[in-house]
Amino acid sequence: MHQNANIAGSLSYLVSLDEPIPSYPEKILVYKTIPPEVSRTCLDEYAKKFNVGGTFRDGENAMSLQSDDLIFSVEMGKASGNIIYMVSNRPNDALDSPDKIPSDEESVKIATQFLKERDIFPESAFLRKIEHEYARSADKNGNEIRRHGRIVVWFGRTLNNLEVKGTQLDVEVGGDGDVIGYFANWREYTPYKEYPLKSPETAFEELKQKGIASSLTKPGTISIDTVTLAYATKAGAFKEDYLEPVWVFKGNVMVDGKSVMPVEDYIPALTDESVKSLSK
Repeated sequence: MHQNANIAGSLSYLVSLDEPIPSYPEKILVYKTIPPEVSRTCLDEYAKKFNVGGTFRDGENAMSLQSDDLIFSVEMGKASGNIIYMVSNRPNDALDSPDKIPSDEESVKIATQFLKERDIFPESAFLRKIEHEYARSADKNGNEIRRHGRIVVWFGRTLNNLEVKGTQLDVEVGGDGDVIGYFANWREYTPYKEYPLKSPETAFEELKQKGIASSLTKPGTISIDTVTLAYATKAGAFKEDYLEPVWVFKGNVMVDGKSVMPVEDYIPALTDESVKSLSK
């Protein structure tokens, strides 16, 4: 049975799952989010790890330290305690040309060593993906050339044997293996209570009603072929009280019978009664 959904200005369809619904527990553990320690002392501790000293600034949403030459900085977000380390003049054409960028394998080793040496490599972290980012321009003939770039090594997280979606930990590697950036939104949690789960069938019906955002320019179909259970944390700019589970639906956008892009969407996995109980 097909379900229409007006998505991002284009007409798409959600179709029935091709694969059997996986088995799932009746209840799942919800975690309580431990409020982050956000203080000048905590910021200074991170600044020492990154060897950054300089001017302290206390803003509305974050506090930071920036070197006197304005090149190096460490920032701590006040909502989640997320940490950002930046090198402001990198990447650039002179130091980060494509021929100076290390391989994927080397970049993973550099990123892992960087985290471990500073005691900021969490035990539950795992390598999630590697991204290549390059600034591009064109020569006089219109041919594209890569001017400079970096490799971003992303780490994911598991908790209770489930992936925590939205948790971010990345290390940016530039020319000659220099680490030129770091970002971590890695909240701390403590077990709270078990709550009943809604069925994946119920969640899929909600997904069909909600629709999936896509950039389709003409009508197509969205075929969901994978359903998994995970946790989902909020972005670093937002306060979080609990880490709650979600049903994760993955599939592909199909146009004229061909897959044109992957899709992934989440539906809250707790029953309505469970959500109400948490909000009390």
